[in-house]
Amino acid sequence: MIYCFFLFLRFDWLKTYSCRRYGQANADIEKAWRYLYHTIYNCTDGIADHNKDYIVEFPDISPSSVTYQVSKRRGMSITRNHRRFFLSEVSGILPQPHLWYSTKEAVKALELFLDAGSTFSESLTYRYDLVDLTRQCLSKLANEVYLDAISLYQKKDSHGLNAHARKFLEIIVDIDTLLAADDNFLLGPWLESAKSLAITEKERQQYEWNARTQVTMWYDNTETEQSKLHDYANKFWSGLLKSYYLPRASKYFAYLTRSLQENRSFQLEEWRKDWISYSNEWQSGKEVYAVKATGDALAIARSLYRKYLRP
Repeated sequence: MIYCFFLFLRFDWLKTYSCRRYGQANADIEKAWRYLYHTIYNCTDGIADHNKDYIVEFPDISPSSVTYQVSKRRGMSITRNHRRFFLSEVSGILPQPHLWYSTKEAVKALELFLDAGSTFSESLTYRYDLVDLTRQCLSKLANEVYLDAISLYQKKDSHGLNAHARKFLEIIVDIDTLLAADDNFLLGPWLESAKSLAITEKERQQYEWNARTQVTMWYDNTETEQSKLHDYANKFWSGLLKSYYLPRASKYFAYLTRSLQENRSFQLEEWRKDWISYSNEWQSGKEVYAVKATGDALAIARSLYRKYLRP
């Protein structure tokens, strides 16, 4: 009886949580949170790592020699037009995002969130959770697109590689657009808050450089050796994706394509020089980024769901 009592309390709390968070009860939202409770919020394997999705922590490896295998122990996949969209957890030499839940069920939760959109479109907490959940689902999609691209590179399929490279870059742009629709996912406030602490112009430049460096690559690199703390404090922030992660990924795929065109191995040292140089230039940049959201988060999330995730 005691066990039944505590189990009842747990699920009763979960049911009322969404009501407290969004202001009213809703069957779709309650069901969505049950999915989230059993998936994204149910990491039971003791892993407490940082974000490892390939968009924000790009592997610094030579794809000519990398190997990986798909684990049958975990992971779900969605098929659409005979293409796999979500990756099971992988193992091997390739650095791997930590995946402890069924991505298929996470997408079901997103679908339920979208179904409730008309009811909660004015709720700030709903829009925040919607953006975050959509971002999460798309980042897992991008992981598989990246791995498929590496597989096609190893098979010397330049046409397939280029198609997947375009898809990966397109996902980054689309996630950036999504994140731009919520004030909580912007690069601008982070940089402006750092600059606002300065008294002199010299301090202002130093504080901005510090803020840019903290979320990209800490400044103990050489020309060809990245800092061990690259991507350590990575963020899914609008502005950061489009101005930093997108150019980096674009450069990487350009090196892959050139490798196949010239029939030579991937030039890892040249790639490192290129992206390390770009990172240092970005860290010293003075570009101003938005501090207020633009766009309709619900409309954008619905559009991206239809574009990428709908079965």
